Amino acid sequence: MKNIYDKINDQVLEGLEKQGLNWFRPWKSGGANQPMNYSTGKFYRGFNIFMLNFVMVDKEYEYNQWMTYKQAQAKGGNVKTGSKSTDVYFYKVSYQNIKTGKYSDTPTGDLKDWRKSVSMRYFKVFNIAQTEGLEPLPVEEFEPTEDQTNEMAKSLCDSYINKQNISFSPFGDSAFYSPSRDHIEMPPLETFCDSDSYYKTLFHEMAHSTGHKDRLKRATLMDSNKWGDNTYSKEELVAEISAMYLVGILGLEPQDSTFNSQAYIKGWCKHLRDKSRECVNAMQQATKVVEFIQG
Repeated sequence: MKNIYDKINDQVLEGLEKQGLNWFRPWKSGGANQPMNYSTGKFYRGFNIFMLNFVMVDKEYEYNQWMTYKQAQAKGGNVKTGSKSTDVYFYKVSYQNIKTGKYSDTPTGDLKDWRKSVSMRYFKVFNIAQTEGLEPLPVEEFEPTEDQTNEMAKSLCDSYINKQNISFSPFGDSAFYSPSRDHIEMPPLETFCDSDSYYKTLFHEMAHSTGHKDRLKRATLMDSNKWGDNTYSKEELVAEISAMYLVGILGLEPQDSTFNSQAYIKGWCKHLRDKSRECVNAMQQATKVVEFIQG
């Protein structure tokens, strides 16, 4: 029987093979279109964002709103007969008493007597389209013009770089982030095939910068010794997922996306084939990156 990490990895690899790195883009632009629990109104986080978006696209659902069977009933509706559920994953923290061997959610007495344990669990949810007797929650439509998307992208980049006091040069020969200098270098915008491709590349370098020791302290950035080593590859995946997600959130359409996706795709599928935990961790880290950049 496959474990949870393997199940997630299989879904990601299926999505990557079908759509390339565009698989990591949101279902629709705008924050209001992100996967949300219909009952609580809260947005899902971590790699669940990508898993639910994948089902949205695959099944062509209209709304990114989800609930458990019981939540549907509590709202006065029902799940349609024969509907297939989607798994949503979460980390369960528990504590084991070293002396008695018993587990508890809340340790008591001397904390030295308890051993922390973290495991992944899941529960099953259904899309609003799979229910009857329920009306979708109103969603703010987000269809900005090309000028507006570029203005939003520029504003996001300027705000993040200035707030974090990152050294930035817009006249370099290549795009890179230097952790030792806390410096982002970018070629001039006019050297890119379009402005959306420029911002996608800048998002990638900004994503790297979030791993700096004074920010998220991401091990894949700080422990990377050289280009091409395993830790570097993990960091590259985090940065690329983050960039693709920001591109989707803002509604950008970089023309270099298809080419770059194909360039990355075969390597990533091969790399992730037997490394399911890496895949889950990369998606988890990417959502933290996006939240940090957005402030």
